[in-house]
Amino acid sequence: LWTLITPAIMIGAYTVVFRYVFRIDIPNYALFIFIGLTVWTLFFGSATVAVSSLVGQPGLVTKVRFPRALITIATMGGNALTGVAMLIVAIVTSVVVTGGVHPSLVLLPVLVVFLAMLTVGFGVIVAPVQVYFRDVEHIMAAIGLPWIFLSPVFYTFATAPGLQDSPLLEAVLHWGNPPAPIILAFQDVLFWGTWPNVGDLLYAGVAGAVVLAIGIRVFRRLEPEMAAEL
Repeated sequence: LWTLITPAIMIGAYTVVFRYVFRIDIPNYALFIFIGLTVWTLFFGSATVAVSSLVGQPGLVTKVRFPRALITIATMGGNALTGVAMLIVAIVTSVVVTGGVHPSLVLLPVLVVFLAMLTVGFGVIVAPVQVYFRDVEHIMAAIGLPWIFLSPVFYTFATAPGLQDSPLLEAVLHWGNPPAPIILAFQDVLFWGTWPNVGDLLYAGVAGAVVLAIGIRVFRRLEPEMAAEL
């Protein structure tokens, strides 16, 4: 219950601002935001705690020999419990609000896997880099708020008035932002009750695999000197 209180407060505030102040015309807007925030919590929330996972456990890193990436993954897994709780609530609420179980829900496990690859990949990039450059956690804190507003969490690209006459900006926000397609795919499945756009689905899978591969490579490259650096 306490895990869900903070997101509930955020959803209430964002609903008032975007639905009634900026007049975003999306039905069941609170549910729309909740689904977007669920994906964002699983992605960026996990990445945020991953940043300090190695620096915060110097004893394990310097004295025990085992795959150190497990420290980061375990830390992210703890944060993921919040996102999983939100996802369960989102699924149940979506079924009730949208009037039934839609066939597109069969893709939900696939989307979760794609999101997990993207999240773990990003986490195992920022965690070892933080060991060598301690400003990474401050950079993450600085980019979190603008990044979420540049992602389709509070709006759709079709309903945002400023994007109607700016196809280039829409393309940049859509395809230049790795979390955006996976957020849109989750919204299609859980909120709109439709099959995700094929481009979004392919992008999410490829981006997740690429980021995960890069993360593994970065971690292995930086791991040998971690103990000395700490």
